[in-house]
Amino acid sequence: MKLKEKKSSAETGRATESGRGAGMTIGPASALFLSAFFGFLAAGARLGGNGAPLCAAMSAALPAFSGLAAFAGSLASFFLDGSLSSRVTELIAMPAIIFARAMLTSVFGRKLTPKAACGLAGAGYIICGLIAAMSYKITAALILAIIFRGLICGTAAYFSAKLFAAAADGSVASEKSRLSLAVVYALALCMLCGISLGAFNAGRAVGAFVIVAAAFRYGSTGGAAVGALSAFAFGMASPSMAYTAVIAVCSGAVSGFFSKKNKLSAAAAFIGAAFAGALIYGMPSDAAKLIADITAAAAAFYIIPEKLYSRPFGRIAAPVSAAAVNSSDSLKFIASAVADVRESFAKAAEVLEKGDTENDISATVCEKVCVSCRNGAFCGDSPEHRREAFFRPAEGILKRKGFIGGKDFSDALDHCPKKEALAVTFNEMYRLSQMEKRSGSENGSMRELALEHLTETEDMLNYLGGGTETFLSCDENLSEHILSVLKRCGAKKPSAAALFDKEGRLYIECFYRGVLSERTDTLAERLCEITDRELDKPSSLTLDGVTHLRFHEIPVYEAEIGRAGVSGREQVSGDSDAVFRDGLGNLCVLLSDGMGSGVRAAVESRMTVSVMTRLLRAGIGSSAAVRMLNGLLITKSPEEIFATIDLLKINLFTGKTEIVKLGAAQTFLKTNGTVKTVESRTTPVGIVGSCEIDKRTAQLSDGDQVVMITDGICEECFPRVRELMLSMGVTAQDCAERIVAEAEKNKEENLSRQDDKTVYVVKIHKI
Repeated sequence: MKLKEKKSSAETGRATESGRGAGMTIGPASALFLSAFFGFLAAGARLGGNGAPLCAAMSAALPAFSGLAAFAGSLASFFLDGSLSSRVTELIAMPAIIFARAMLTSVFGRKLTPKAACGLAGAGYIICGLIAAMSYKITAALILAIIFRGLICGTAAYFSAKLFAAAADGSVASEKSRLSLAVVYALALCMLCGISLGAFNAGRAVGAFVIVAAAFRYGSTGGAAVGALSAFAFGMASPSMAYTAVIAVCSGAVSGFFSKKNKLSAAAAFIGAAFAGALIYGMPSDAAKLIADITAAAAAFYIIPEKLYSRPFGRIAAPVSAAAVNSSDSLKFIASAVADVRESFAKAAEVLEKGDTENDISATVCEKVCVSCRNGAFCGDSPEHRREAFFRPAEGILKRKGFIGGKDFSDALDHCPKKEALAVTFNEMYRLSQMEKRSGSENGSMRELALEHLTETEDMLNYLGGGTETFLSCDENLSEHILSVLKRCGAKKPSAAALFDKEGRLYIECFYRGVLSERTDTLAERLCEITDRELDKPSSLTLDGVTHLRFHEIPVYEAEIGRAGVSGREQVSGDSDAVFRDGLGNLCVLLSDGMGSGVRAAVESRMTVSVMTRLLRAGIGSSAAVRMLNGLLITKSPEEIFATIDLLKINLFTGKTEIVKLGAAQTFLKTNGTVKTVESRTTPVGIVGSCEIDKRTAQLSDGDQVVMITDGICEECFPRVRELMLSMGVTAQDCAERIVAEAEKNKEENLSRQDDKTVYVVKIHKI
């Protein structure tokens, strides 16, 4: 198949944007505002109760213009708290570091690495600190203090620059960024601890929120770990907050223990543990402030949906297990082994075929009959002459008639005493040669099917092995929650996994035996409460007593589907179709046209649609499913059976579309106001043993449209199809019915319009 028009630049831009993964895309104005805001916070940061050089670190970690915005925010903070006179070093260091960074970037023509940002920040702060210290009495203690603050500045710049780089390419929550994320989180709490409004402390409240959120998501271990990190940040910000370390760790662990129930239990346990810890400490002076901050944080945690703050960090604490990665790699390795075997087998068969030459019937007959004849030495000038002059013409007659008699030989053999023996031997050798040819042909067909089955297995293994590339994390704690719900609903031998893709979207996959005591929509509501995310209707499939359920979040797009169809010359249409979801956010539309029309064509197309639907819903990739179906059709009946395949798969999260066509009619795509056509260049399934699969992809967005047809819609109707697709206000169902009505015009007089007709129109709209 082919796209008749090239993809527009706007569409290409959308496709590129959708493929960026989890990278952060922030506009220039927003980036400058955020830089100024964080510069304002960094200027008020405290370490050990004293001002910290974090604003200078930010100026080294950020690009030049963002660094200037951070400098402006820091100046505003210094003015407001009246600390201009005591922050001379920062006032000198920040513009100097920004200027040096801009010069280095322009000279080397590339961004500064985190190590370069570290060196620039540390050296710049120390040099500017020594310059500022010239107005004071320089002592060894002062120099050591400046060097120590310079080291803090360089370290903060290194981890900040590393995290900013990870955020730009979407790996902020990856394994390699964990340390940077932890350090920047602690520094951010130090910044926020400088903001207090009465009894409320921003740093302590934010830290408490993160602790209870981590406890709910990752259990007691996660709550205790984040509690320890937060307590360390509190202690760095102010020594008076150090006593909260034990309270924070214990509160996080207790909250995680109750997280298996629900959010309310986790929040209540967090508040109760904090209050109990304060009582054990004897209610120190600011215990009331601590409890007030924790209560506010727990209330915010209960009210705010988790998806609003956890999506960027969906895989931070629960990467896919080593066993899952190993299984995926094993499947891919087995696929490579299958491919190697297939290629070796094909090459060996090719060599053996070249070595098999057709038997020389004349030479064989001459060796069997003439060698034992006493007149052999006198028949012809030589054995070679005898074969060419007397036997070759007879061999030609034999191949033409299928048999030969004594009278069919050359007149030169009229007096040959072995004439009848020659005829019998010729006929026997010809029969044997024909049997060998038929056997070779059958072996060739079997070999072709065997190679196709190996390719099918390879495709299937590669598709299944790509699971860890789609789902980058598994939330074990959430998986246990889901498993407990399935058990309470009566599921037998259940298993469940809560998976996250690179965009932080949640997918739930369940297997169980037996029958649930609740309907799947009720189960979906319960899972919505547990996961704190809106889930779409589940996809369900039961095979051999095992039910497979798949849940995912509400997608970005919804599909408007229209269908219309009529039978042709027969009462029964030879077209079959199906629409289904695969549980991974994909909408699948499958259309098949059987050979001819009527009942036989209907059987062929319905079998094609039924098999393909079951295989795709079971989780087999489209390529493997097509090859498996092709083998089934070839071996199903001695008579020729084939059908077309027209598969449309739209990912309703991204709009990425896959089109698979084997012998099918054209498909029309409307993207960016332009209608394009996709044509098939392959044969239908069931004709040849080796199936060529032609697969295309496209990027759809809000308002785009796809029209699928069978060959009963003749080319004379194509202008009308394009006109309807470009018309405003035409629904998908109305468009499908109008296309069929156009194809039915003058049906009685025009034989080309008497075939079966089926039309699908799919429009996607952003929710």
